[in-house]
Amino acid sequence: MIFLNQLTSALIQVAVFAFVPFACYLLTHGKARGFWAWLGFIRAKTVPAQEMAAIFIGFIAAITLPYLWLYRAGALAYTGFTVDAYRAYGWSVPTIATILVWAIVQTSLSEEIFFRGFLGKRLSDKLGWKAGTAIQAVIFGLVHVASVWGHGIVAVALVFLMTGGIGFLLGWLCLQRAEGSILYGWPVHAAVNIVSPLVVFLLLL
Repeated sequence: MIFLNQLTSALIQVAVFAFVPFACYLLTHGKARGFWAWLGFIRAKTVPAQEMAAIFIGFIAAITLPYLWLYRAGALAYTGFTVDAYRAYGWSVPTIATILVWAIVQTSLSEEIFFRGFLGKRLSDKLGWKAGTAIQAVIFGLVHVASVWGHGIVAVALVFLMTGGIGFLLGWLCLQRAEGSILYGWPVHAAVNIVSPLVVFLLLL
């Protein structure tokens, strides 16, 4: 039941995050055809494997200690279906499946659709890739700040820098190394998010 609840929640979030881009596409193009390619569901001629690996390894190395500190200090609290599954079943197939749906579909897919595929690319079309990528990264960081609001400026700054930083790097990957595709930032984002519950469950719960 926990897994099904997570899957339902994930699909709803993807639909919600895709709705605004789809509505904008219909208004500007007058048709639905071509929407997914416009959003970034396309293959690049060359897979930016080195850049993907560098972003993942560098980001994990940079955030591990701040992330642990935020949880130890009580600034972050891990909640949701993933922690419910872990507490109910421990390390099991349902728990792992719940984590994967949360990390791959609910968070990374929906956020790559909206922030990199839609917001970052449209802003970059108007302002250039540097400004467009920076603005979407700032917005991405500010959205995540809500999770630690009220826990002090250090916690807010850390979360903003961590999430805004990965948002910028994923935007750069999309626009400068993947020919506008979000298919390469998505697995990097998902991998980062898979590490999150693993760290929490192994070290903090």
